[in-house]
Amino acid sequence: MDIRGVVFDVDDTLYDMLQPFLGAYRELCGERYDLPVQELFLAFRRHSDDRFVDSQTGKMTMEELYIYRVRMMLRDYDIDVTDEEALAFQRLYMDLQYRICLSPVMQDLLDALHSRAAIGIITNGESRHQRNKLRSLNVSPWVPEEHIIVSGDLPFRKPDVRIFREMEHRLHLAPEHLIYVGDAFDLDMVGAQQAGWQSVWFNHRRRSIPENSNIRPNAEVHTEEELAAVLKEYLRK
Repeated sequence: MDIRGVVFDVDDTLYDMLQPFLGAYRELCGERYDLPVQELFLAFRRHSDDRFVDSQTGKMTMEELYIYRVRMMLRDYDIDVTDEEALAFQRLYMDLQYRICLSPVMQDLLDALHSRAAIGIITNGESRHQRNKLRSLNVSPWVPEEHIIVSGDLPFRKPDVRIFREMEHRLHLAPEHLIYVGDAFDLDMVGAQQAGWQSVWFNHRRRSIPENSNIRPNAEVHTEEELAAVLKEYLRK
């Protein structure tokens, strides 16, 4: 196996989305509700994923998506909030997202990869929002701007094979020389496999593979340490 390029997702891959979520929950809801935060966060992600495509195709504004996912997350626990309360949660959550940083493990991994492979990023989402997060993560020492693809700049998004083809063009690498790392099975693993790439599922939320899927990642890891070990092994082959 001749891997020459490693491409990462952003949210819940390069950084842990639970941390800014937890900060927003504690400040705005922690004294009012005693809820299981891990399960709450998974509900937040699920409701966001349910309507994400609508927000990207104009069927729903981003503000409507922000309100929807907070209200539905809390409604799962029989709690109703106003639009204003939902947007207040979103504003704090977004502010905390712009203070994120790479963990020491992830920085060491990028250092190790940098001299051995091209590094890229493919992320779904609104361009300005995703790029603000990448600036907070300070990925520029390892990932040049031309190796960053945000779906909001293009007419397609993961798992569409065209977004992976665009990265192949930018890295000047064929599919068999590329590996994709991401947390979202339906977007990341399905898209990468259909594009003919290798794939590593960073499944730190311990989700199950959808029952109707015949896609299997080449590797599944649950911690940053496991991810680093697997990627370094791939580049030794």
